Order: sequence, then structure tokens, then C-alpha cells
Amino acid sequence: MKEMWSHLGGFGKLLVTVLLVFTSFMVFSLIALLAALPFSDGLSLLSGPQAPLSTGMLRYFQIVQSISVFIIPSLLAGLLFWGHLTRGIGFTQPRAVSIIFSLLIIVASQPLVSYLGIWNSSMQLPDMLRGLEQWMARSEENAADFIFQILDTDDPAILLLNILMIAILPALGEEMLFRGVLQPIFGEWFRNNHLAILVTAFLFSAIHLQFFTFMPRFFLGLALGYLMVWSRNLWYPIAGHFANNFLSLVIFYFYRHTHPEINPMEPDAEMLSPVWLLPSIILLFWLSWSFFRKENSLKS
Repeated sequence: MKEMWSHLGGFGKLLVTVLLVFTSFMVFSLIALLAALPFSDGLSLLSGPQAPLSTGMLRYFQIVQSISVFIIPSLLAGLLFWGHLTRGIGFTQPRAVSIIFSLLIIVASQPLVSYLGIWNSSMQLPDMLRGLEQWMARSEENAADFIFQILDTDDPAILLLNILMIAILPALGEEMLFRGVLQPIFGEWFRNNHLAILVTAFLFSAIHLQFFTFMPRFFLGLALGYLMVWSRNLWYPIAGHFANNFLSLVIFYFYRHTHPEINPMEPDAEMLSPVWLLPSIILLFWLSWSFFRKENSLKS
């Protein structure tokens, strides 16, 4: 199909993307709400955000959000801007060795990511911004409570659903929107891949509204952004994103079953061993350099 809006510049494509996200979210959220009414008393769904939803409904709407906000708008953007639903945003045939490298890069970065989280969680704003800091803390606490509520289960079927909801769909959808659509748009707009990666990683972290874990998510966005630029294949940042989220799930359930007195949602320096930090950074740079050289050799 001929790309209809390929003539738009970076700013024009960005505005259209925002419109696609907003429209898709509104339409599919309404459809999901209407579909859920027969399975609830209706009051909790129609009474507004102050009415608490069941954990099952929270999972349901989280899945709907992943699809409506990230996946569908990204596919439409690929079709409208670059002429193909999937190839337009970077879905090309992956190579197994590069998938493995992508997984290992993110796994190797975990000690650094954890220490960034510890450092970020101790952030304090000046007294004049105390109100902003309190709002940020409430936002962080609400997000952590939400995640804890939907993850805390021993039901094998719900565990599988959580893997889909926390590891698979976010890895697929968020990478489609951020690395598949927004990063190329910013690259076209700024004509600088490094700046495009920085801006996309910033938005990727900021959109979660978890400010006391901003830096580890920002670092993850940088790593995934470079995986995309070096390879021009969306499957590799998706693999890396999946590895990060799946490891978080594994750590959560490990501590819930072995140390139930510990809240794995709260970063704790005592849970980390600094002996792993320097080797992990060295390994991370070596793996990244190897991935870059391998992908660069394929382009030449």
C-alpha cells in the first residue's frame, strides 16, 4: 500500500501519532467497557476512577490499554507513514544470534539498573518544590500498589496471564510505539540518531509516571534505542525489553515465596552485592560492542 502521509515532516508525523494513540485509546476503551458490563455489576465501571475495580478487571483493562495505546496506533503509523503495517516500523526477519545478544545485553545491565534504581529512589527536591515531590511520591506509590496487586498470586493460570500482561505485551507494544514509530520520527525531525534516542528514552520513562524509578527506565530506553539504531530490526529491542520485564517477574515471585517479609517492589541496597557491578558494566560494554560490530558488518 502506498504510504499516504509519508510526505509529512517529523513534527507532522508526531502530531498524527498522538492523534492515533488518543483515538485508538478512546474507541477501544469504550468497546472494552461495554464488553465488560455483562460481567460486572456495572456500577464500579461507570462510577468513575474513585470506584475500586476488582483485580481481574484491572488486568483486563491493562491488557486493553497495551493493545489500544501501543500496538494498534503503531501498526497504523507504519502503514500511513512507511507503507506497511509491520515492515514499516522495523519488523524484519531476526537472526537467532542477535536475539541472544539482545537478551544478554539487558541481563548484563541488571546490576547497573538496580543501582540506578537505588540512587534514584533517594532523590530529594528543594523545599520550594516540596509539593511536586509529594505528588511524585504518591504517583510512584500508586503505581507500585497497582503492580503489586495484580502480581501477587499463586494461581498458575494467573501467573501465565501476568507474563502476558507484564512481559510480553509491554515488550511488544511499547517497543512498537517508542522504537518503531517515535524514534524514527524524532530521527527524521532532528536528523540526529543520538538525540532521537535520548528524547525517546526520556518519553519512554516519563510516560510511566514513576519518577523515583525514572533513571533505570531511562537507561533501559537508551539501551533499547541503540539496539534499534544498530540493527534496524524491532525484534531485538523487543527481546531486550521482554528480558528486563520477565526478570522483574522472576525476582518478584522469588522474593514473595522465599522472603515474604520483603517487598520486592521497593529497592533496597542491602539486597544487592556491589561485587557484581563492575564486571556487569564491563560485560555490558563488550556485548554491546560485539552486537554493534556484528550488525554493522551485515550492512556493509
